[in-house]
Amino acid sequence: MRYFPVFMDMRNRTVTVIGGGEEALRKIRLLLKTEAALRVIASDLHPELAAQTRVRWLSKIYDPALLDGSALVYSADPALNQKVASDAQARGIPVNAVDEPDISTFIVPSIVDRDPVVVAIGTEGTAPVLGQGIRARVDAMLPQSLGGLARAAEGLRERVAETIPAGNRRRGFWQRFFFGDVREAFVAGDSCSFHAGMETLFASEAQPPQGRVAFVSVELDDPELLTIKAQRKLQEADIIMHDADVPAAILEMARRDAVRQPVTERAYGGATSMLLSEARAGRLVVRLSSGEAALEETVAVAAEGIAVETVPSPTAPRLPVALPAAGREDRHEPLWRAA
Repeated sequence: MRYFPVFMDMRNRTVTVIGGGEEALRKIRLLLKTEAALRVIASDLHPELAAQTRVRWLSKIYDPALLDGSALVYSADPALNQKVASDAQARGIPVNAVDEPDISTFIVPSIVDRDPVVVAIGTEGTAPVLGQGIRARVDAMLPQSLGGLARAAEGLRERVAETIPAGNRRRGFWQRFFFGDVREAFVAGDSCSFHAGMETLFASEAQPPQGRVAFVSVELDDPELLTIKAQRKLQEADIIMHDADVPAAILEMARRDAVRQPVTERAYGGATSMLLSEARAGRLVVRLSSGEAALEETVAVAAEGIAVETVPSPTAPRLPVALPAAGREDRHEPLWRAA
């Protein structure tokens, strides 16, 4: 990863744009979605820019000193791009020269805006059309009301912090809030169902935590072949106890703050005790096996009255048989048949 994605707070910050034509206008339309103060240096201004009250026309003539105090600089004047980039970098100011990534210190991703939810898609400048295509698909997936749902959640943060313990229970609350019936009621504009569902969530999460153990098997090394259920369990887990030979790419699918505990061959005897201890503490434990889950562990945990779930490995895809020999009479038979 050459470019590190980061969201910068633009409140009370200044952005200076060099150029007043179409390219500058495109950048400023995006910047107007932020809370930044916008300054333009250009010999002439596009009529839309001239009519924009938030844009201050700072000067008609470029001078490096005019960059001082800027949080970001955009250069949309091909004749000045190289000089502006050098001047900004000399001052330690991040700069983007439009269509010239080699002299820029940051690039602008494709953005899906559901303020305050913002999705940024970048290809490090290698394939902008691909980024735009991904953006279009993500845009179609997200309802326009998603930002409103996020703001509703912001208003609940204090209450959630006071009533629901941190960790898996709090994550479970937000998971159900954002992806369950509560979200559907909000998106549909059903205020009564939304508030009723929200209170039901608070009531259910007030109950004592119940630990669980999910036995997940992975016989294939490719993380893309994990079942959706296996991926969800890895994202929900508080603790992942995994065989030492489980591929790192599989573990990368887990939630970043989940505790990862390798189980070596000599430690298998104590694995059951660890599973029981963590589950009794109210945690969601995933036992990740590189083959079929150990039957002994599963039976032992279930015998203690702890909720157990098994997620088997997907079946390895079967390879096609060889092509039929040339000259065979059954030429209308499909060329590829499942073994």
